[in-house]
Amino acid sequence: MSFLFETVALPFWVLVFIFGSAGPLWFKWYKKFHVRFIKSGLLLKKFRRAKSTAEMKVDILKKATEHWNTHSDLSSFSASKNKKRNAPKKKIDPEKKQNVQIILKELAAAGEVGILPKSISDKTGIKTLETTAALNYLTEKKYAEVINSSKGSTYYLTKLGRDYCINKKYLSED
Repeated sequence: MSFLFETVALPFWVLVFIFGSAGPLWFKWYKKFHVRFIKSGLLLKKFRRAKSTAEMKVDILKKATEHWNTHSDLSSFSASKNKKRNAPKKKIDPEKKQNVQIILKELAAAGEVGILPKSISDKTGIKTLETTAALNYLTEKKYAEVINSSKGSTYYLTKLGRDYCINKKYLSED
């Protein structure tokens, strides 16, 4: 047989048992070694030689020229920015704009008391659906705020809306 069997009188099954029971431990060690040294690249960094300053300068120049070549059309960057800046504003329907202004004036007139959408539509003659749409627009733009109560949704003018109404002379300063 072999030297091991001749020197040590161990049965074959004992050797298989020893190596077999140590297998999971070896596997665990391999996983730790793999994650710590191979995946992280630490082992590769240890055995790789350090680059000289001249080689690092060459690498930097290569990266810079690659970047310059991929982004060489700089005029397209400035043109796209100008297009974004000068994009036309979304046009509002003149009738809806007039409804919003009328409703804003009504909110300003109501003051601290607040007003219901149904009251606004009754006073102004604007349809309830259009009044609700205008009030939703004003709350979206933070000119008005809504508070739900037992009477219904009551709308109030916010500080921003109040400042806007004073600026447009819908409301006088107190």
